[in-house]
Amino acid sequence: MKKKVALLISGIMVASALAGCSSNGQSGDVAGKTNNVGVADDMKEKLTITFMPESWSGGKWREDHPTIKYLNEKFNIDLKLMWTDGATYKDKLNVLAASGDLPDMYRLTTDNFVKWQNEGIFMDLAPHLSKYPNLAKAWPDDQWKMLNPQGKLYGMPTWGIEVRDSYQIRTDWISNVGLPMPKEETFNVDEFYQIMKAFALNDPDKNGKKDTVGFTTDQELGANTAQLRAAFGLANGWKMADGKLIPQYVQAKEQKEFLGYLHKMYEEGVLDKDFLSKKNNNVYELFQGGKSGIWTHHPLGLRTDTEKLKKIDPNAQLAQLAPPIGPTGLRGNPTDLVGNRKTVINGKIDLKKQQRILKMLDWWVTDEGTDIMKSGLEGVHYTKEADGTFKATPLIDTDLPRILNNWFFLRADPNLGNYRWTAPEVAKFDETFNKNNAKYPWKNASGGLEIYSETYAQKEKTLDTKFKETQLKIVIGEEPIDSIDKAIAAWKADGGDKMIQEINDAYAKLNGK
Repeated sequence: MKKKVALLISGIMVASALAGCSSNGQSGDVAGKTNNVGVADDMKEKLTITFMPESWSGGKWREDHPTIKYLNEKFNIDLKLMWTDGATYKDKLNVLAASGDLPDMYRLTTDNFVKWQNEGIFMDLAPHLSKYPNLAKAWPDDQWKMLNPQGKLYGMPTWGIEVRDSYQIRTDWISNVGLPMPKEETFNVDEFYQIMKAFALNDPDKNGKKDTVGFTTDQELGANTAQLRAAFGLANGWKMADGKLIPQYVQAKEQKEFLGYLHKMYEEGVLDKDFLSKKNNNVYELFQGGKSGIWTHHPLGLRTDTEKLKKIDPNAQLAQLAPPIGPTGLRGNPTDLVGNRKTVINGKIDLKKQQRILKMLDWWVTDEGTDIMKSGLEGVHYTKEADGTFKATPLIDTDLPRILNNWFFLRADPNLGNYRWTAPEVAKFDETFNKNNAKYPWKNASGGLEIYSETYAQKEKTLDTKFKETQLKIVIGEEPIDSIDKAIAAWKADGGDKMIQEINDAYAKLNGK
């Protein structure tokens, strides 16, 4: 009870402080006014600037970090980093908001960004981006606009690789079962099925035992299924249909085709019979142990998994596999929702300080800036060798120059994992892998609008669990395919229809419709 009361008081304090912030508008987007009007920063005055980044696994910079010194000298600032443990970050931010002492730049969870964006505490970047062309093009337009009110840009997208993972498959197994390597242009769900069947039944590891499985997933029908869902036309959460956002829960035809495909796998011994007892990690362990031949992973995962598999089987080989084509020509790799979390500049700070931050960020997202913020400083974090290559110094493991870029603020760059000292063949492999992924994005069309639906927050998990029970029963043959119609009707009646309405209302409001 004491904890609940404390949380309630904290919430009231935050709301009161934010309301107070919105009423004393030295700056900020309040009552139609905009920042920086008539103010020019000549960079002659040294300014103290505070950033509040999240810290994970204890990672943070020392106060005399060489990159901080570099930034201080380049932009005539005294940069103070308020490293905060990721698990307690949101709580600390709420406390700072309640005390009216928010940092100059910080990151927000989606819910706080939405709740606070009308309180006048965020700088509206929209009127000023033309002065910072590098920053303006640092992210795609849809990520800039995501969850911002129409005509406003209160937050900058927190970026991550949108299409990070794709199938990786045991090519030595494909050869062992006498099948050709699939051709990207024609590879479809029927060919995928035949490969998985051969992996289950035709002794792909050539040990004379029936100890491998074909297709593997988990009790949530999550692991390895994204590409199949995309192939059968299911939404990655939500999709736009006839001008309206709809969830995968109401796609009866697509659900039946997807579940029917998995049921056939189960009946014919292609799908792991023990999948109901497995969680995601168990499925990965099965793959790492050389008992299954397919997994969904990123390029670094492919390299490290190959090394592990070779300890079991020296002939083990992995390759990236394009997603299979479905009955209507659709295909896709799992795509994360990118841009819904925001990094914001404090709308109440000195006007010159806002400009100084923007100048720094405009440099940060250039090739030069990103290189320094990722790889650190030449002669300190890496050295140039006689042959023209680069070598990391021991400081790279203690200074961790990359973390402020990768954890706090970074441009849209799928090659963010490549550094000055990365071997050219590794950099090329990653670049090719990411380009292949980018061909087939399976996007969630909601753009994070679920945050605007109270029904979603209250009921989505419960409704999903009930719906999944029917899906699983269909896969293992306990219920007929058509039982999904009843599950859809129940989902809609128990709050799904209201959820759809609320999310579409939010979409219309944010897009001026």
